[in-house]
This record gives sequence, structure tokens and C-alpha cells, in this order.
Amino acid sequence: MAADEPERSKPTIRMIAHLAQVSPTTVSLALRGMPGIPAETRERVLAAAQRLNYIYTPRGQPTPTDIQQVAFVMPDFGDRPVTANPFYGQVLSGANQACADMGVGITFTLMPVDCDAIPALLSSQPIAGVLLVGPYQRRAIECMARLERPLVLIDNLSMGMPYDSAMADDVGGGFLATRYLIDHGHQSIAVIGSYFDRVTFRERYRGYAMACAEFEISPISPISCVWDRASIRAELLDLLDRHPDLTAIFCVNDEFAVFVMEVLRNLGRQVPDDISVIGFDNGAIAHMAHPPLTTVNNHPRELGRIGIQQLLARIRGDTSPHQHIAVGTDLIIRESTRSLYALP
Repeated sequence: MAADEPERSKPTIRMIAHLAQVSPTTVSLALRGMPGIPAETRERVLAAAQRLNYIYTPRGQPTPTDIQQVAFVMPDFGDRPVTANPFYGQVLSGANQACADMGVGITFTLMPVDCDAIPALLSSQPIAGVLLVGPYQRRAIECMARLERPLVLIDNLSMGMPYDSAMADDVGGGFLATRYLIDHGHQSIAVIGSYFDRVTFRERYRGYAMACAEFEISPISPISCVWDRASIRAELLDLLDRHPDLTAIFCVNDEFAVFVMEVLRNLGRQVPDDISVIGFDNGAIAHMAHPPLTTVNNHPRELGRIGIQQLLARIRGDTSPHQHIAVGTDLIIRESTRSLYALP
């Protein structure tokens, strides 16, 4: 076999830097989840690490003999970049930092949400446990369980299955956003998003409905859109036709909220003068939106950290009852919402 064949080359940070066209220092910072790295750069680094099957192990700290490596598994977005969903990118940053603090190696791979086959990387590496992140269906969870390794779910629930999970308090976040709008005089409020069969979005709508019920406001059935502007435009036109008195829209994530505000502007509706808009996730896009987006902060980095802590405890033999941890949410008020009450 030729000496220069890639099978003989163990992936290094320099190889990732070459493939991603960044410096080795940038690669190190991105893999450690450090702030200050642009999202597009971090995306290229993670994609290069995935392609090279690179296993990140923090330097300067001893790797515990009982836990050498855990896996971070997130949804496969097909032809979209690895970090196309910024929420999962932040969860990964939190998990990376937790592993760095504890001297544990972490590798990541992709898997479709309805997968029924264990990813090759997990079969070929000495994985001690798995952090499964995202709305994976039951058969995918059962598939991952065949590894016979401790398994913790993030942003998902395993009803009737013996696995720990950590997710944001989506019901509380939906209630908080809706209560804020109601407290500021809004009576006709819609919810727009997609995949309302998934637990996170379903729970956010449930929080909205609970707030409406508490204040005796009639809820509007969730508006489900395909992920593109044309679908959102069509659904908004229908919504405004059916509810001409609409004054506020609660979107299930920030990306939908930004699309909704853009379409509303194209329809001649001003945000927030005509319609207030609230998002969910408090991602970077919320800061950059026009106007800056009022949103629910669900602390994705904290979810990653908690998930790793749960996973390491199970790997080390914790046999206590399984836990379903809900991380609290808070509302970040910006300029996309307004009060309907007249100022004194």
C-alpha cells in the first residue's frame, strides 16, 4: 500500500484547517465551542471534522481512563450544511465545552431522524455513550439503543423508554410569549411554524393555548408552513383574510419569525406597528433581524452541558430513576413587538 494513502493518515487539526481553509487556531477554537467564531466558519470546520472522522479530545487535561470518548449525534439536513440549524450548533458548543471541562473526548456524526441503521462512525469507534440531539423518531432511538451504550436525548422525549432527556421548557416558553402579548393588549394572536407533530413545536403551541385559555381568548389553530417564503406568503394571506383583526404572531422559532416579518413587509404590513412578531430560540439571527426580534431564550448551550453531565453519570454507573429535565426559558424583549395600550 502506498505510504501516502489517506487510510494511513490519522486526522489532525492541521488537516481540518487545510480542508476548511482556516488557521489551526481557528479550528481549535471552533471545536472547543469558543465565542467569536463566525457561524459560517464554525460550519466549515465542523463539516471538515465530520468528513475526516476527527475525534476532538481537549489538550492539557488528562483523559479519564473510564470515559475516553462520547458521541454527539444530530439530524442529517441532507444537502443543507451541518450547522444549518443554529440551535443544534449551540447545543454542540455547550456539549463540547462540558467535555473539555471534564477531559472527555467528543466526536459527532449525522443521522436522519427516521433512521433504522447505526451510523458507521459509531460502529467503528470505541464510544462510551451517545448524546442524541433532535426530534428523532422512536425507531431511530430503538436503533441507537442497539449499541448497548448509555443514551441521553436532547430536545426530545422518550415516552415509555428508559432514557434521560433534557429539553427546554417549551410549554412555559410558549405561555410566556403569549402572556406577554396578552398583557400588552393583543387579543387576536396566531402561531406559525412547521412540524407540529414534533414534541418541541407541539409543546410551544400548547403553551400558547394555555395562555389563551387562562385569559379567555379564542386560540387560532396552528398555521403549518413548508420551509420557504412562497408557502409562508400563501399561509399569511389566508390567515389575514380569515382574521383581519390579527395583531400578533408567535413563531415557533426565530427563522420562521424572520421570514414572516419579511413577507409581512412585502404585503405592506409594518412590524410592529401593524403586527407584532415573537420568535423562539434567541439565535444570532434574532439580533440581526429588522427590526430586532423579541424572542424566547431556551438556553441551548446549557442543554448541551446538562446532556453531557447526565450521560457521563450513566456511563459511570448511575442507576437512579431516569430524569426528564426541563430547562427554564425567558423572554428577550426587542423591537418587533409593541403594546396596544395608549401611552399616558
